[in-house]
Amino acid sequence: MKKAVLLFGLFFLAISCNKLEIFNQFDDGFAKNRWPKTDVKTYEFTIDDETKLYNITFRFSHVYDYQFNSVPIHFTILNPKRDEQKKQTDLQIKDASGKELGECSVDFCDLNYMLEEKVQLQKGTYKVMVSHSFDGPYLPNVLGVGLKVEEAKK
Repeated sequence: MKKAVLLFGLFFLAISCNKLEIFNQFDDGFAKNRWPKTDVKTYEFTIDDETKLYNITFRFSHVYDYQFNSVPIHFTILNPKRDEQKKQTDLQIKDASGKELGECSVDFCDLNYMLEEKVQLQKGTYKVMVSHSFDGPYLPNVLGVGLKVEEAKK
């Protein structure tokens, strides 16, 4: 009986830890680990409470010991009124000494880039488009990309 109560408690704890998460989608399965330049990733999420603050995080997973120190990434954000906001970043993969900036495990690394931090969002549906402008037909050694939206912690 104690095991059942303990397992139920752990299950409840795991579920309650994710209460802040509004949206989380990760696209993997790029053929030969290549993200084609023409493959614009699109993510849609809905905000129900505009009184809260939110974090929007871009997720980038790549092969360990990536051959580039940074990657040019572009974001287009459409709010519920369809106003467009464009952002771009030179996503830093390694620091100046060549150390990976992401969390690495054996042969892959996961890097999180805070696209928006503690931002108030209007109620409604948002669309975020993500692309890259790497000099070539594809960005090599990419395992996946994604977007996570969560309530900002107080």
